[in-house]
Amino acid sequence: MNRIRKEKLKENIDKLDPQEHAQIFEMIRRHTSQYTKTGQSVFVSTDVLPAQCLEDVERLVAFYLDQRKTLTLRRD
Repeated sequence: MNRIRKEKLKENIDKLDPQEHAQIFEMIRRHTSQYTKTGQSVFVSTDVLPAQCLEDVERLVAFYLDQRKTLTLRRD
């Protein structure tokens, strides 16, 4: 995954709520133990993640954002 896609993925992850972040972290944890946990944050270098993990995270984030969009349209 190139740098631009990784940056876009980070931007999209930032739009998600804490429960969705937790699901993404569980997915990442299955692929690596190299992360830093602070009081309220987890930092992971995308360099330690396999391409398949990044693609899976990208699909999950797209799903969450699509669901949010669908729910918003239904309310209107």
